[in-house]
Amino acid sequence: MAPVGVSIQVRDDHVVIDNGILQLTLSNPEGLITGVSYNGVDNLLEVLNKEGNRGYWDLVWSEPQGSGIFDVIQGTHFEIIHEDENQVEVSFTRNWDPTLQGKLVPLNIDKRFIMLRGCSGFYTYAIYEHREGWPDFDLAETRVAFKLRKDKFHYMAIADNRQRFMPMPDDRMPNRSQKLAYPEAVLLINPINPDQKGEVDDKYQYSCDNKDIKVHGWMSLNLRLVSGKLHPVTSFDPAGLSNKI
Repeated sequence: MAPVGVSIQVRDDHVVIDNGILQLTLSNPEGLITGVSYNGVDNLLEVLNKEGNRGYWDLVWSEPQGSGIFDVIQGTHFEIIHEDENQVEVSFTRNWDPTLQGKLVPLNIDKRFIMLRGCSGFYTYAIYEHREGWPDFDLAETRVAFKLRKDKFHYMAIADNRQRFMPMPDDRMPNRSQKLAYPEAVLLINPINPDQKGEVDDKYQYSCDNKDIKVHGWMSLNLRLVSGKLHPVTSFDPAGLSNKI
């Protein structure tokens, strides 16, 4: 049977894109990723978090010689770029003007999301425009982030020889951990899994050089995320995983 076509519903505060396999919910007009529904799971993102803290584009910027400013990019205007049964592409834009100097990064930002017919994932990219005469600034980092459900995703695979069951987010709380030299690193003193007691949890342990990255990331008992696309699995097979797009 041929896959069903892609459809879009535009509501007052959300946009829902559905191809019969995957359903993506975005806040309107901010363009924050509030829901990813797949394989009978109503939301793969952390439902305990507020909607603005589940999936989003962000950046860290500063004025010259200034300190870094973290910004979760929220659009102010929504537009459908393309819509037919084979593909839907949507846009969430935020424009800059001189009255925003020092408050927002001097960029026009256009966040795009695309869903294709028969595809078990979605695509996202962003367009950053800095016009002539606008203030100089430093851009330290920009990314798209997804916060997955802690009751579903427990296993991480980075390489054939770097994979494991992970500490829980709760293990980083003050009653279960001890702060170390920098905020990302903690000593696990009372983890939920007692076998992990005495370990150091540090997100940089789970990173790779860009030249070595193929696919890597989180795994669930019944789901895996591969190159931004979701596929069902029946066991902890760590090959070919990624929670990045």
